[in-house]
Amino acid sequence: MPQLDEIGIYLRGVWMLVLGKPEGFDWLDLSASGVWRSFAAILWCLPAMAVSWSAWRMFYLANMPDGSTAGLAFIAKLFIVDVATWILPILLIVLLARPLGYGQALGAIIVVTNWLSIPTFYGMAFPAAIRLVVPGSEGLTGMLSLIALVAIIIAIFRVLKVITGGDQTLLAATLSALFILPSLMIGEMLQRSFGLLPA
Repeated sequence: MPQLDEIGIYLRGVWMLVLGKPEGFDWLDLSASGVWRSFAAILWCLPAMAVSWSAWRMFYLANMPDGSTAGLAFIAKLFIVDVATWILPILLIVLLARPLGYGQALGAIIVVTNWLSIPTFYGMAFPAAIRLVVPGSEGLTGMLSLIALVAIIIAIFRVLKVITGGDQTLLAATLSALFILPSLMIGEMLQRSFGLLPA
């Protein structure tokens, strides 16, 4: 598992790509082993995920009848949802690499978006943390969540534009949609299937 100093190097590279600087690639491990190691980002995201799960559990119980419970099974289902919304869009990106002609950039796409997930999850966990400790902050946290979501979409598009060569705006937009839209759709479908939405 990559250590904290190594994560810092990778995140610096990702930030440079967000800024549109191809030099960011020099800070990333784009080898085959680097692709697999980038999935360790999931482990580094667990604390942020836990904050979001706690906030969702609180929201769920607040909107359910008295006596409703949401124990470890509830948290386990939330974990499955988060992992599925992470992995399944990547599988879709892999499957479409040859038809859409970005096969050579596939490794970089996976590495960069995996490491980008760390600031993404922590950015989304910040409003959730406020919701946990500040009663009645739904309006504020809703606005912060929307701002974070917009920032994430912009960051994904910008790194994908650099990865695809800087002049492939349509391809970068298509890849961004393939990451974002299936993730949202899968997340909602699984939440409904698992009974994670208040009745």
